Amino acid sequence: MLTLENEQLLIKIATKGAELQKIYNKQENFDYLWTGDPDFWGSHAPNLFPTIGRLNDYKYTKDGKTYELPQHGFAKDLEFEVAESSDTTAVFVLKSTDETKAMYPYNFSLAISYNLEGSKLKTTYQVTNESTETMPFSIGGHPAFNIPMNGEGTYDDYTLTIDPKKEVNYFESNPVPYRSGNKKPFKDMENGVLSMNHETFRDGLIIIDEPTIETVTLSSPNSKHGVTLGISEFPYLCLWTKEQMDAPFICIEPFYGLPDVIGEIGTLEEKEGIILLEASEQKEVSFTITTF
Repeated sequence: MLTLENEQLLIKIATKGAELQKIYNKQENFDYLWTGDPDFWGSHAPNLFPTIGRLNDYKYTKDGKTYELPQHGFAKDLEFEVAESSDTTAVFVLKSTDETKAMYPYNFSLAISYNLEGSKLKTTYQVTNESTETMPFSIGGHPAFNIPMNGEGTYDDYTLTIDPKKEVNYFESNPVPYRSGNKKPFKDMENGVLSMNHETFRDGLIIIDEPTIETVTLSSPNSKHGVTLGISEFPYLCLWTKEQMDAPFICIEPFYGLPDVIGEIGTLEEKEGIILLEASEQKEVSFTITTF
């Protein structure tokens, strides 16, 4: 476990999955990040690679061979090496191994960097294709936040606001967690503002198809605390909390990739939203979490 710290925040990150465990307000002694209560959902903020969501039957094909990947890929389940650390910066690295190549037959390097500056934590993903062929992959974050924050107010007091404010569409999930292939207007979000309630998420995740979103803010009129995520480098925004449970958290997830449309097992190259990285090239994307 690594710790980053300044006058405002204390950040804890596990080497398994390079996963955030805590974003702690030192002045008022509370955690913005979900507690990880296993009665609801035992994670905090998984990193998603080399796929996002679920593949049909958890499988895909390449060169006539079938491979199997867990939901959201394998990076969240593996130990990363600490390549760099200081009071406010940490870099974690995962490289391909025989274990990963049995699931994903490419040579790669995934570096996940965390940088703390004031009230802002920046997460950067850098993927390097060390294969001699084009490498298809997806990348994304899955951070969950406590609602209410600091015990102030109730779940239904909170709102999610996107900027720029606009009407948006989302991918229909049918059956969850797959996509049906259709998109629908997100009528619960009016002009970019979603009033939080568990009924919105009762049937599963909401993946918003809107690459122009710059920020997403979780806030309440009954609390001075909240978070703003800067996600402008990601084409999709996923919102999720545990289905069929009144769980006291919301995941605000920048996605660069999508779950499969329900149907036949296919190739990764054919997936909507996939990144195709040429041999020896790098792809870098970042998002920020600013606390208040």
